[in-house]
Amino acid sequence: MVVTESAQPIGLGAVSVPRPADVFAETLRHRILDGDIPVGSMLPAERQLVEDSGLTRSAVREALAQLQREGLIAVRTGRRGGSVVTRPTASEVLRSVRLNLEGWAPSSEMLMESRVAIEPWCAYFAAERRSEGDLAELREINERTARALEGHGDFVECKVAWHSAVSRAGRNEVLFTLVEAVSRAAYRQFDRTTLQGEDADSRLRSLQVHEAVTDAIARQKPGLAFKLMGNHLNAPSIVDEFPDGPVTD
Repeated sequence: MVVTESAQPIGLGAVSVPRPADVFAETLRHRILDGDIPVGSMLPAERQLVEDSGLTRSAVREALAQLQREGLIAVRTGRRGGSVVTRPTASEVLRSVRLNLEGWAPSSEMLMESRVAIEPWCAYFAAERRSEGDLAELREINERTARALEGHGDFVECKVAWHSAVSRAGRNEVLFTLVEAVSRAAYRQFDRTTLQGEDADSRLRSLQVHEAVTDAIARQKPGLAFKLMGNHLNAPSIVDEFPDGPVTD
């Protein structure tokens, strides 16, 4: 009589199988981003995509909906309608990054470290590249901030607007998008008292630093703007490494 030992469990666990719509969306996404399907070109009709992929109509539609949300295709209606390959705009990227950051909700320390790493460089580039229109906006925000200190306006909103204007003046949409997303996520995590400042003196000092950075930007002193912004964000490591800014003005 032959005795057969029973098989022992090997702890595989459940196997996760990708959804067909996700796989098809990823295939199209790679081909679009790699340039195999150029911007401006039309994707085949939905029925052709169903036939070519072997997927159901609902899976193909879901894949196309994913790409549309990502800004990689735009859907045209009418006789000449269909899915046109596009690229997401800066505002669409910003919205996506903001939603992901706020949904992820990283710690306030992580968000502040990100601001410390990015915003001094935004001030640096703003001093190099600012226009007269940028200067006018920064000065107007500082004037609004001064009025807010007297109780005529929202001090916190003025702070947010000023930092946004500095990053925008740097003419780098990647940095601007990151600053906007990180700053908005950080502000949502702090209570109003922290954002407002402990007292009137701290709020006045904040405005004075904003005015000093604005002046450095106006005089096109990128190293000084960098240093002042680093000090403003309480970034001792940056100030120690670049005591006169990353370059000498």
